[in-house]
Amino acid sequence: MKGYDGCFVLRAMFENINSWSPQVISNGLKLISIKCGNIRFIDSLNFIPLPLSAIPKTFDFPESKGYFPYLFNTAENQNYVGPLPELKYYSPDDMSTKHRTKFLDWYNQEIQNGVVFRMVEEIINYCVTDVKILLKGCIRFWNIFKSSNYVDPFTEACTIASACNKVFRRRFLKPNTIGLIPVGGYRMADTQSKIALQWLRWIEHSQQISIQHAGKAREYRIPEGVKVDGYCKENNTIYEFLGCYWHGCEYCFPNQANFDKDIPMDRAMFIRNENTAARSQFLRSRGYNLIEMKECAFKNLISSNDQIKTFVNSDGNCYNMDPLNPRDAFFGGRTNASTLYYKCDGINEKILYYDVCSLYPFVNKYRKYPVGHPQIHVGNENCLKLSIDTVDGLIKCRVLPPDDLYHPVLPMRMHGKLMFVLCRTCCIDLNESDCGHSEHERSFVGTFVADELRKAISKNYKILDFHEIWAYKVVEYDKISKQGGLFSEYIDNFLKLKQECSGWPSDCTSDTEKLNYIEDFFKKEGIQLDFNNMKKNQGLRYLAKLMLNSFWGKFGQRENLVRCDIVSEPKDFFKLLANPLIQIQSIMPVSDDVMVVNWDRVEGEGDPLQTVNVAIAAYTTAHARLELYDYLEKLDRRVLYYDTDSIIFVQKPGDWHPLESYGPGSYISEFVSGGPKNYSYKVYSTRDCNINTICKVKGITLNFKNSEIINFNSMREMVLANSKDSIFVNNDRKIIRDRCYNVVSRPETKQYRIRYSKRRRIANFDTLPFGHKGVGQAS
Repeated sequence: MKGYDGCFVLRAMFENINSWSPQVISNGLKLISIKCGNIRFIDSLNFIPLPLSAIPKTFDFPESKGYFPYLFNTAENQNYVGPLPELKYYSPDDMSTKHRTKFLDWYNQEIQNGVVFRMVEEIINYCVTDVKILLKGCIRFWNIFKSSNYVDPFTEACTIASACNKVFRRRFLKPNTIGLIPVGGYRMADTQSKIALQWLRWIEHSQQISIQHAGKAREYRIPEGVKVDGYCKENNTIYEFLGCYWHGCEYCFPNQANFDKDIPMDRAMFIRNENTAARSQFLRSRGYNLIEMKECAFKNLISSNDQIKTFVNSDGNCYNMDPLNPRDAFFGGRTNASTLYYKCDGINEKILYYDVCSLYPFVNKYRKYPVGHPQIHVGNENCLKLSIDTVDGLIKCRVLPPDDLYHPVLPMRMHGKLMFVLCRTCCIDLNESDCGHSEHERSFVGTFVADELRKAISKNYKILDFHEIWAYKVVEYDKISKQGGLFSEYIDNFLKLKQECSGWPSDCTSDTEKLNYIEDFFKKEGIQLDFNNMKKNQGLRYLAKLMLNSFWGKFGQRENLVRCDIVSEPKDFFKLLANPLIQIQSIMPVSDDVMVVNWDRVEGEGDPLQTVNVAIAAYTTAHARLELYDYLEKLDRRVLYYDTDSIIFVQKPGDWHPLESYGPGSYISEFVSGGPKNYSYKVYSTRDCNINTICKVKGITLNFKNSEIINFNSMREMVLANSKDSIFVNNDRKIIRDRCYNVVSRPETKQYRIRYSKRRRIANFDTLPFGHKGVGQAS
């Protein structure tokens, strides 16, 4: 569907657009859903992220996906009957090495058996088998999901992430726990003048009170529905700032009765003055204390009172800065190579690979999360009233990193990447030398989860200035009582299911051993396994694992996604063009009568999605980075590579290490990396003395053909030579969809080269973070 199948469906609908009237949900050119009346096309891959060949084994049914010579499917071969087509027509070099070996065994056996290939029968059987596998897999998935979760995934969701979110909200979410963050945030969403905010801040400062106003929250609305400039709950006082022009000030506009006949009556000064007086009387009649300040009077106070003038000039800047955006605290996983090449002797040292098992489900269960809506604190003075040791939430501030940390703590976005640096200016310039910049040049402004900021402070980061704090109440799982936590019930439910469907461990054979296993699991996880349910069930286990790993991401979904409208009537097209609340992103004629219009909402418009709370997503990734940092901190310069939930490091006798080596009796003997998501290593097995090579390169499919070009040896050669050259891999028949949803096949060439720019390179293939002042010779 999102590959290219949906394009054929949509193109067919374009031929008779008024009969179908399709409603499309897409992500760029990837079709997520097509709805026509009560018919809905969705993508099984969005729920079951498996290749078709893996579905039978996962859901335990006998069919298997065979092989078909798709390059043999030409007009002249439609009625072919004869020997098996030549090997090249199956394109074996486009298969993975493992899959290719299995295919060659099958092909040679078929040739040996003298199988006769009948094109008409084979193509029908191949397609029918594919449909049967997909149908059976989807039905089994649907039955398992619906019976265990009371949610219909295919009718109530478009993706597994949205289905998981639906399950959580229906079965586990407690009332009044997760707040919906207003579009545009909590403050500066209501229009208010800078001088009005300065007066309200002065009142707060001079009287040491807290006032709710547009500068730090939404304006207070009294029960009668009227918004006021400021409100203090403690003294039940409303604060109103009267802009002279807007409220008809009699001192600044003394000729109240004179007005231009061309000006509407309600804009005349005396009408504005009368409306202001009536509003003031109304507020007092409702039992509120009312304090008013005219604009001209406050300007005179600023001129004549040095204390107020000093405060306004120093404090006013906090309202000139952009409000805290919670999405600025939502960073991804930490991925990089800290050493580009390392070879060990296998005697005095080894290279080990450690994987943090189920990292995100772990932090979802055990770590703290924000609940409700935050208290907003703006400006350095207000924020300093809070203790950084105890406050929870999101903090926007200017920080100064230390100059000697091998693994920095706080992330920043720069050059389109997630960077961990010690100097902002060095990072901008990609400075390969020791840092020589001033504190101001080294510091940077960012928004961080409080826990990550506290960790940074413990590593000698300094907070130079607070801008804003969203102070949340938090909930956290208690390991002693085995209670609490925002997501612990959800995680426990599916972790229990996953564990029971895994069956008994191989070393649990007697009833005593099995009972001890259940007891140990309860002590560790607080989950009581059912003895009678401990039976292997591949499909149910797969679903449970999917529910654990696909859960949290929906909270961080972008809210202003690009929408797609298919229009065939001029009036509908011009209605979209004239709508002031949307922005047209693209217009694409796909036929003589049909236009595809992509648009999104103007920033700040619309309602928040009921499934999104980006503060929760920010907490999830921050906790995950802190878990990884715990290992980086302990291993320090022994770390070679890390990626979100895994780490590759050098181990010597007596050194601390988190786990044993990569596979029983095995270790990595040689490692090389060209940067994030770009590495290769050799694994030496002490059992059979064999060496296996693992190679990973993001964006390039390492099938058999490409693996002959990009592999451990070629990568090592490029890194050792610090080569700027490129390697190219070709795909002669890349299937793509164009902007008009046509499906075409064309050649594709991808370029591979070493481009390492997330840290500075020094001697011996080591690296340092940008801004490090340690002694290091550039590589």
